[in-house]
Amino acid sequence: MAEDRGVPHCASSPTEVSVEHVDLHAALTKLLRWASREAVARELAGPAAAGLSPTDLWLLDGIVRSGPVRMGDIATWQGVDKSTVTVQLRRLADRGLVVRRADPSDARAVLVSASDAGRLLHRDVSRQGARVLAGLLADWDPADRRDLARLVSRFADDLGPGPRAR
Repeated sequence: MAEDRGVPHCASSPTEVSVEHVDLHAALTKLLRWASREAVARELAGPAAAGLSPTDLWLLDGIVRSGPVRMGDIATWQGVDKSTVTVQLRRLADRGLVVRRADPSDARAVLVSASDAGRLLHRDVSRQGARVLAGLLADWDPADRRDLARLVSRFADDLGPGPRAR
């Protein structure tokens, strides 16, 4: 899948857009708008994440799930230059959430791993987010919740490079 600025190209022409695509776009727009509200972001992350940006939390999540990971791979996840990642990771390292070390297989490369504090924060944030979602989806049938999780995960995986669970 070719990408330009992180947006996957679509093989279909604009005339092939269905009502389902329009409805899905509207739903995603509403979801993104909801999730981008500061109060929602704070509730999803919980008090343990105070002072961390959504990008900080996303990076920590990727490092916990995929680490140790090379800085170049992190830059690829985000579609940014390694210099940008260096600044972002410095914020996490300054808080004691990640550690950087030379890659034993290539001394020119840097590996990033979550520290014990980073793994603990990741666990707390993940549990808090799961609690919020459990409340929001409490009235949903369990099969519908499983379907939603499976389909959203599939969609997210199809978007392109990003952290992968080990």
